[in-house]
Amino acid sequence: MQMEPFCSRVRGPGPVPAGRAQPCGARLRALERGDVGSLIRWVNDAAVMLYLSQAVAYPASEGDGCRWLEELSRSHTERVFAIETLEGRLVGSVGLHAIRWIDRKAELALMIGERDCWNRGYGSWAVRETLRRGFEEMSLRRIYLRVASDHDAAIRVYRKCGFQSEGLLRKDRYVGRGYADTLMMSVLKEEFAAGENGARTAQD
Repeated sequence: MQMEPFCSRVRGPGPVPAGRAQPCGARLRALERGDVGSLIRWVNDAAVMLYLSQAVAYPASEGDGCRWLEELSRSHTERVFAIETLEGRLVGSVGLHAIRWIDRKAELALMIGERDCWNRGYGSWAVRETLRRGFEEMSLRRIYLRVASDHDAAIRVYRKCGFQSEGLLRKDRYVGRGYADTLMMSVLKEEFAAGENGARTAQD
């Protein structure tokens, strides 16, 4: 099963530090073998995969998912975090991919797989928490992403988390029944830190 990175790496993060706000009632944890059923259901859902349509050769099976997780468990350039509610429901995944340790950069990708959890704050919180871990714990300097230029909801989330536009790849990806441009976005460590400090000051 060949998938564009929306999640990867079996080994995941530790608990969120005490006192850190989780406004959407979520946490990040490692992906586990028991998550494969949900992952495969999501990648076989056309609505979920609309903007990831070039990522998966349909249909994907549970065996494909298990083999994929096994391969990712041996990777030194991928990190995956499962997004889970505090009640223990898996709702999506967020990952840092193509990590270049010398250049201290990585590509971020997000997927909220449960449709009833769209537009409820899980994506924004998961992106911010992943950026914090990438910059503070992994010593990354730059985190970038690619997103369909007409995926307005995702772009709003990324801008809110500090990402800035860098450029446009014209007619770069197939979405639905036509081709769309891909927007390149990135955030630097100091930009994210400034945004987090500003948010904390506003709350004081």
